[in-house]
Amino acid sequence: MKTCSSGRPGLSVLGCGRMTPVLLVGALLMVGGAIEKPAAASCEGLAKAIVPNGSITAAQSVPAGDYTAPSGTVYPNMPAFCRVAATLTPTSDSFIRIEVWMPVSDWTNAYLATGGGGYTGTINYGELSGGLAQGFATANTDMGTSPATALDGRALTGHLQKQIDFAYRSTHLMNVLAKELIADFYGQDPEYSYYYGCSTGGGQGMHIVEQYPDDYDGVVAGAPAINRTHSGTFWNFFVTHESPDSVIPEDKATLVTDAVLAACATKSGGLATDAFLTDPRACYWRPASLACPSNATDTSGCLTPGQVRALNLVYDGSRNPRTGHLIFPGMMRGAESGYTFDLPALEGLSPFFPSDVPLFPGTFYWVFGNSWDYRDFDFDHDQAEVDRQKGFLNALDTNLTPFASHGGKLIMFHGFADALISPQMTIDYYLLVQDAMQQEDQDQAQALADEQSFFRLFLAPGMGHCSGGPGPNAFGQLGGTPVPADAEHDVLRALVRWVKTGEPPSQVVATKYANDTPADGVLMTRPLCPFPKLPQYAGSGDPTDAASFVCVDDGVLHNPTPAPEYLKD
Repeated sequence: MKTCSSGRPGLSVLGCGRMTPVLLVGALLMVGGAIEKPAAASCEGLAKAIVPNGSITAAQSVPAGDYTAPSGTVYPNMPAFCRVAATLTPTSDSFIRIEVWMPVSDWTNAYLATGGGGYTGTINYGELSGGLAQGFATANTDMGTSPATALDGRALTGHLQKQIDFAYRSTHLMNVLAKELIADFYGQDPEYSYYYGCSTGGGQGMHIVEQYPDDYDGVVAGAPAINRTHSGTFWNFFVTHESPDSVIPEDKATLVTDAVLAACATKSGGLATDAFLTDPRACYWRPASLACPSNATDTSGCLTPGQVRALNLVYDGSRNPRTGHLIFPGMMRGAESGYTFDLPALEGLSPFFPSDVPLFPGTFYWVFGNSWDYRDFDFDHDQAEVDRQKGFLNALDTNLTPFASHGGKLIMFHGFADALISPQMTIDYYLLVQDAMQQEDQDQAQALADEQSFFRLFLAPGMGHCSGGPGPNAFGQLGGTPVPADAEHDVLRALVRWVKTGEPPSQVVATKYANDTPADGVLMTRPLCPFPKLPQYAGSGDPTDAASFVCVDDGVLHNPTPAPEYLKD
């Protein structure tokens, strides 16, 4: 198999480099030409569509009302829509499932692609229903990874083509197929094409922005998994399992978070009453402050030497033991406990994760086989081998000029209390894109870079991985907690407005509900600001109201960035 110089296999039929839209269609279906259009534009008529190297497996009109998805989940009060399911086999070892849901009426004339999570393996019907409810013709893919599950990717070991499908091919194929079906059903192409995804879904969006820059007009990439070969999650597990003394039980994780908040709630730019840090980069709390006395017999309320060492390594990030170079940034302080994928979960204390297995280690199994033992991993030579074999899984290309040049708009968001994917990696990528574009054609780069004209990053204080956490965390996530019908409160609506009017979002308002349940009432709202700005209390007004805050650059410049050898795409 020929491999392009970009390090991304699987597209040898086209050669290397960025592809034109016409050639992309050929690459997608692995034959020249587009889908043959059916004679009728009815929903059921779409079943007759001829899909090279694939097939339509369902085309059904779904009436308005409650809908029971193939997963068994019931989605209430759905509008009438056309559901089309398809399977694509671009290689002999591929089996990519795709669904496209198209509203029968009140279509926004826009296409919305949506993402998955973990290793996916299933269609995300929640994302489909969320997009459909907003009037989008919406698509989702299982990324071709079944029988893998969201938490276990070992089924893909030894299946390179399935890994390529997972990395980027399935998402692009979904886009081409969905746009063809939309054109057939409505008799016109979508006027705009958008993408929304978080975690793996955020990585999907960034792969397409970098490799197929004409696929979308606007992208929301939340907590993006753009650096899979250098997972900080594995490092956190590795260092907290070096010895029995290194393990940090749940009660001690809570002890650590309480100490961090006491030391840094106001120092980080927030209020003393905040149960989270506003900018964790401004917090330099040291685990040694909770160290047990050397003669302690009861260590329940303090940290043992092994626990102090482990936490220091978690905060510092993974490093090459020979060179000392940073491989992946560390976890932010304040993200140790109480949130989705918190540190206890990473240690295996959650019932979902056995204590002797790291979380999301699929990439390493794909290199070393399913008998791989994490305890034998060498962060020097073994890490280099993972990068050599699986670099195509990363989406770290910082040249976004092709996407920006056609008017594409990109919004990233990330929770500052995310312990699964460090928000520092997202910050680093944002800064690296700025640097890369300024080093390109100076005139064009300056025009694109001025006033964040195409790429904005919003950091959410106190939010965990894609949702949850003690801070305001509801701001329009598809299939998640609903927010008021206002673009200021909805990151996707803000993106649509930006694409259509050219007006960039100056803030996105996030809501914190009691128990993260709207029916239980609103605890607070707070603005999310375009980085490097963060919310700061204006000095007067209701501290639970976003209107009492302004967006200010706090001047924190501490942004540990991986060494160049770990930023190759």
